[in-house]
Amino acid sequence: IGHVMRGYEYLKNKGYDEEYANICLTHSYLNNDVTCTAGGGPNPNDNPFLTNFIKEHQYSIEEKIINLCDLMCPKDKIYTVDKRLIDIIIRKGAYPNTQYHVIETYKLKEYFDNLLGYNLYDLFPEIKKWL
Repeated sequence: IGHVMRGYEYLKNKGYDEEYANICLTHSYLNNDVTCTAGGGPNPNDNPFLTNFIKEHQYSIEEKIINLCDLMCPKDKIYTVDKRLIDIIIRKGAYPNTQYHVIETYKLKEYFDNLLGYNLYDLFPEIKKWL
């Protein structure tokens, strides 16, 4: 949660438009729910601003793309959703919200598959080895 708020505050202080600062807030949370994140969700009462923002904010298509990129592209690699979720669980462990996050991650991938009309992975030939 720390990097989310620090990134938001940094961009706001630098004078960036709200839409760019907002991506710092939304990139880690799926389904308009602050508890739908990898590695265990924060306590919604710890940061009422963030919790309310995520709950009330209408995610743009760009924010949904960033959500998916954040899930599929750690550091300098591109992973399938399957491989990335396993990576997250191995590194961060399983939490009460893990199943919820996994389900919503697959829904997000399916959203883009349907939007494209084909498997999103077809855009990334380098991940074909994981299929």
